[in-house]
Amino acid sequence: MQIGFVGLGNMGRGMARNLVRAGFSVTVHDIRPEPVADLVGRGARGAGSPAAAARDADLVCVAVFDEQQARGVLDGEHGVLAGAPAGAVVALHSTLSPAFVRETAASAARTGHTVVDAAMTGGGDVAAEAAELTFMLGGPAEPVARVQPALDVMARRCVHLGDVGAGMAMKIVSNFLGSCNVALVREALRLAGGVGLPAEQVLDVVHHGRVGSSWVSDNWDRIRAQEAGYTTGPQGMVAMWRKDLELAAALGGELDVPAPIARFMLAGVLPDLQRHGLTG
Repeated sequence: MQIGFVGLGNMGRGMARNLVRAGFSVTVHDIRPEPVADLVGRGARGAGSPAAAARDADLVCVAVFDEQQARGVLDGEHGVLAGAPAGAVVALHSTLSPAFVRETAASAARTGHTVVDAAMTGGGDVAAEAAELTFMLGGPAEPVARVQPALDVMARRCVHLGDVGAGMAMKIVSNFLGSCNVALVREALRLAGGVGLPAEQVLDVVHHGRVGSSWVSDNWDRIRAQEAGYTTGPQGMVAMWRKDLELAAALGGELDVPAPIARFMLAGVLPDLQRHGLTG
């Protein structure tokens, strides 16, 4: 299987490394030369544009930040859809709205390409590097099955949830829960610190007490390290949470489902995160 990979950020770099490690023929592109050089050093080929990365590919993986970046790498004469051969599958790993993915799939179908959403979760860049991700998949069964061998190399679990957009809807729900958990643990530790309780002791008691524990509280040091090592720094992490919360609030509005906590997080909690970082 020939694979093009566009977007070698915190998640994409580890994912692409696993594909190369497994022996796939991988061509990579990123706007930054450093991660491209890293992948080329491991056996991948570098490409000067998304279209060049997609040329001759059976599967093109796209792991950029948001919808604006996704449009930028998919469309136009230098985009993935211009370069990929007819019949190629384009897997969108970025966190995007289900509506955007459906629109992109419809547009891609007119040029002979199939778009599937392959949203990811599992613990950030550490999980991406260790191939411990979970992929939440949406799209036609046959193309998903066709690229499954490559997906299996990057993840420990793949869940096919339905039609195009279903994977992204699941990702929005998952990220909403994650962002709320981070905010809750952070505020709880701030309260504990106010009365002189050490964070390590608080987290240990919470873990063994179970009632208030979560993956976030059990992996707080890992989350702090992820924030510190994020490609664009701690404020980049805050921007990611803003995007995720806006997607959750927008999905609630689209479905006429009340989402008061998402709106509260955007209006009341996010400004605090903006000032202090996720774990400050």
